[in-house]
Amino acid sequence: MSDEERDRLKAKELRKNPGGTLNNAWAQAHSGAPSSGCLINIISVLLIVGIMLVARACSN
Repeated sequence: MSDEERDRLKAKELRKNPGGTLNNAWAQAHSGAPSSGCLINIISVLLIVGIMLVARACSN
């Protein structure tokens, strides 16, 4: 399967399941794997920052 076909199938699946974007972002934030999608990267950064803020609030 080519990269283009895989990306097309991923985009099609994300249109069917909007929650898949969050799951994908969570998995990439957890594993540290970079993505080619801008939205995934933004959500990954926001998840990491959110986790850091929760940890900091709980430690005080």
